[in-house]
Amino acid sequence: MIRNTTTIILSLLLLAGSQAAAQKRLVEQVQQDINNMSLTVDNYKDAVNKIAPALTHEETKDDAEAWYTAGNVNLRLYDKCLKLKAVGQGVDETLMYRSLINGYDNMRQALKLDSVVVRDKHGNPKTEKDGSPKIKTKYSKKIIEAMQEHFDDYRLGGSVFYVNLKDYKNAYRAWDIYTSMPYMAFMKRSKFRADDKSIGKYCYMKGVAAMMADSDTLALPSFLRAIKLGYDTKDVFDFAISCAEEQNAEEQLVKLVKQAYEHYGKDDPKYITFLINYAITKKHYENATRVIDMAIAEYPNNAEYYDLKGVLVENQTGSIENSYEYFRKCLEIDPEHIRGNFDMGRYYYNIALKIEQDPTASNQEILDKFAKAKPYLEKAYKSQPSNTAAKDALKSIYYHLGDAKKLEELEQD
Repeated sequence: MIRNTTTIILSLLLLAGSQAAAQKRLVEQVQQDINNMSLTVDNYKDAVNKIAPALTHEETKDDAEAWYTAGNVNLRLYDKCLKLKAVGQGVDETLMYRSLINGYDNMRQALKLDSVVVRDKHGNPKTEKDGSPKIKTKYSKKIIEAMQEHFDDYRLGGSVFYVNLKDYKNAYRAWDIYTSMPYMAFMKRSKFRADDKSIGKYCYMKGVAAMMADSDTLALPSFLRAIKLGYDTKDVFDFAISCAEEQNAEEQLVKLVKQAYEHYGKDDPKYITFLINYAITKKHYENATRVIDMAIAEYPNNAEYYDLKGVLVENQTGSIENSYEYFRKCLEIDPEHIRGNFDMGRYYYNIALKIEQDPTASNQEILDKFAKAKPYLEKAYKSQPSNTAAKDALKSIYYHLGDAKKLEELEQD
């Protein structure tokens, strides 16, 4: 019984040893195969398939050599396609650029595993002063050189994935590699010619690719990094703000809008509009007043700012009656201002409702105020049919003015 058990154990050990040896031989064979400079694309594809089992086999999955070999095969497959493309031959761009990404992933894994214990002439491990084994790397230098050689290819690959192949996930992936590589701890930033702002541009591009792939959670950090690296165009801010709104990232959203206002507030009033509305919602009236007064002083002909000032005063004082001059000034500058027309209509409508409660007021006096509100609210509703508040007010106005035809039309609208 003991003999049988011993025999089984020895058999298993021999089997494991033979499997490990087989996987090692497989890796060595692939290395020999790819050293043949006359390999075709199909030969490289075969080599990729051949090395694949070694990356998952228990005996070699943590072997730096296996991963380095796989990375080498994939990058050489990419290089072969690139040479063919350069002389006008057709290539499978999906295969070409996915091989580029796979090569990077393989090389990163090899780099992670690349450590060899230094031994003396008797085969005993050498140690550091603290008693830990002395370690040296075997492939790291070659891996880093290979990654650096292909650095700009990831930028181009992202463009091919995005424009030609409409493969937004891999476009994001390629540009993510391109924008990350120069800042990796084991890389020397000086080895990469692209400046921070240029790399920031592709942080922006990978953010757009992430949005196209319906992944706002990946897009927002990409836009934020673009801004940090100095690529802070208006589009970057607008996309970042959109993502922050989608994710309900309020603190980040407010920070972004403030930055955008500092850079582009002169060109686009929406940033200050957001800041004022946010301050009003949070009842930060002093901050809101300071910002809007500053904006009006700097841009006295901006209708939007006067309307915002009127809304702010209404919220701060609790009465729309104090906002008339601001709404009037808004429409004096821009008679077609949608929100200004709505707010002026609200002003007269609220006055009418208030007078209606006064027993001493005449019916004509009440109707005059409803009549004054009418054209403003009609203009606002025509421009924004989704404005239910304008629609409801108009129903009441048509009722009071006895305009059954318009009331019926509005009811059916």
